[in-house]
Amino acid sequence: MYLRRDMETLYGCDQDWYQIEWRRRAGCGPVAATNILFYIMKKYDIKEIPYQNDSVETALVAMNDVFLYVRPKRRGLHTVRKFVKGMYKFGLKYGLSFRHRYILVPPRTELRPGLDDVIDFVEEAFKYDVPVVFLNLDAGAVEDQLQSWHWVTVVGMSVNGPSILLRYFDQSKCIEVDIGKWLSTTSKGGGFAYFCKPALKRNRVMS
Repeated sequence: MYLRRDMETLYGCDQDWYQIEWRRRAGCGPVAATNILFYIMKKYDIKEIPYQNDSVETALVAMNDVFLYVRPKRRGLHTVRKFVKGMYKFGLKYGLSFRHRYILVPPRTELRPGLDDVIDFVEEAFKYDVPVVFLNLDAGAVEDQLQSWHWVTVVGMSVNGPSILLRYFDQSKCIEVDIGKWLSTTSKGGGFAYFCKPALKRNRVMS
């Protein structure tokens, strides 16, 4: 998920790299998916997918390919289920079936998972040594740490006093957010998902 540009190391992809304006505005979901894809490809040495180096040029080709499957609509890509479905379809293109788990954070506070549930979910992903995609529909009290209506890629978690901080990649930068404060103050919720080693499928789906 670390990319190279000249002598510079970048923290994942950046939706501003898209050359089409609509994709630059709505492409955070496909960018997060591309980050996940690059990590999984390297971790599991997946050769079926053709993006086999860590240059920005290769990442942009992958971003455009992923965009056709993890595809924002007029309101953007605003559900975890649609993200997961898009990743599954993308994997089938290359004869792969992406294994996944997700947890939803509904708008209604009484239906939400607790902070411990979210922490357990993220820790579970990290036990598999894979990152987590995080959909934030409203930043609540952490709008200085996180954009609303936005997907990011979570790569770490730490404790800072009473706060649980998630470390995430966004726009090729590494940032932290207080996930407990987000969970208790977001008005629209969001969700989390992670993807593990994909299974090989016999029949490749051609686009």
